[in-house]
Amino acid sequence: MNKKILIYIKLIIIFIMLLLSIYLFKVILDINILSTKYIIILISILVILNIIGILTLISKRILFNILSIIIYFILVIICILGINIGSSTLSFLNKAFNNNTVEINTYNVIILKNKYEDIYKLNNKKIGYYLEDNDKEEVLNNIDDLIKVDKISYEDIYELYNNLLSKELDAILIASSYLDLLEEDNKDIYDNIDIIYSFEIENILTKKENSIDKLKPLNIYISGSDSRSKTIYNKSRSDVNMILTINPNTKHILITSIPRDYYVQVHGQTGLKDKLTHSGIYGLEVSEKTIEDLFDIEIDYSIKINFNAVTEIVDLVGGIEVYSDSTFNSYHKKGWTVKKGYNYMDGEKALAYSRERYAYSSGDRHRIQNQQQVLEAVFKKIMKDKSILIKYDELLVSLNNLYRTTIPKEVISLFVKNQIDNMSTWTFDSNWVNGSNASLPTHTAPKSKRYVMIPYEDDVKKAHDKITKVLAET
Repeated sequence: MNKKILIYIKLIIIFIMLLLSIYLFKVILDINILSTKYIIILISILVILNIIGILTLISKRILFNILSIIIYFILVIICILGINIGSSTLSFLNKAFNNNTVEINTYNVIILKNKYEDIYKLNNKKIGYYLEDNDKEEVLNNIDDLIKVDKISYEDIYELYNNLLSKELDAILIASSYLDLLEEDNKDIYDNIDIIYSFEIENILTKKENSIDKLKPLNIYISGSDSRSKTIYNKSRSDVNMILTINPNTKHILITSIPRDYYVQVHGQTGLKDKLTHSGIYGLEVSEKTIEDLFDIEIDYSIKINFNAVTEIVDLVGGIEVYSDSTFNSYHKKGWTVKKGYNYMDGEKALAYSRERYAYSSGDRHRIQNQQQVLEAVFKKIMKDKSILIKYDELLVSLNNLYRTTIPKEVISLFVKNQIDNMSTWTFDSNWVNGSNASLPTHTAPKSKRYVMIPYEDDVKKAHDKITKVLAET
């Protein structure tokens, strides 16, 4: 072969390998989970392999040329695998965080069991409805496009359902989130009704743009949904409500839990107060704002997670150890006895333990404690296992549509990067607010009384003080 051509080929190979190495380095920087010392190690490996590859490739000795082929083969494999894994991870991270961009409401036309064959049989009949103002016009127009009916607006969701049962109405029109609410007090509701027509309305939410280059103390609101829906896009009750106060400077995490039945003023709603859990019916942002109003704090980010995600997360971290203060037979996992002391729990057991309230005289108050224990155990497992931290993207892929969050990927990357670098031990504290039992009218049921919990003002004030104290630690 012509010597000039051979030189050109060698130069092209060197140039291509340098480009691959630089691109791999760029992808690693974009993911931003490696600390400076690991980046230096990576640069050193790439530089050394390229230098050796160049020197052996330009050598006139055949043995060195063969060695250069081996080195470049190794370098090509490292670069291609690294770029492929890194690019797919980066693509996923861009979709996995700050992904609360769409909110879907499913609306249902509901009749008594076996009363009508289809929605068209409701022509000239009476339909009662309970709808949010922002969707009302579009929802009613959808029905008007199908049939002509006498539509009656209701202000009390329970009165609406009772009038269907008493046959004062031929059908009712409500969102799935309100159907879940009705099921709470009517366990046999699906034995009494048929859903003969459903449709969805999609609302595009404004995506928060964040510019973050360093860690700072922050509050994250966690909303847990026990909705029947397989996707977390839908509005639904907020059955678990926690504030995660994180101070990366002092490695301190405070978990503050709020009872689902707390009697609060739902943000943006006038008139009667309602249960905190009902704030989720209006969307994640409304629940977040309601929590801010209650505690007079600022929530930086929110995450809404389906209860099914608990099972996935616990299994992915290899199970957890949780201390139970009593022995009881699980209500939600038949045949499982929780022993007093430490219990190993897989995903299903952890979820059952998180939902347990019938085993305790304090009911929901003790359930809050269980939920905090599970969350803390998962965090501790993740924080001390570098292999889990590195593959956190795989963990989130498996959760798929089971969560929605306003947390940007930059925040997660910075936390993972910081933890991988020093594997610090974190301090966890738990707190929950209490209240007194009462039976009062609510925003969703102004004409009837429901069980609520009146907040203890001192508890709310103390929770505010604890949160601000952790944020201010240096």
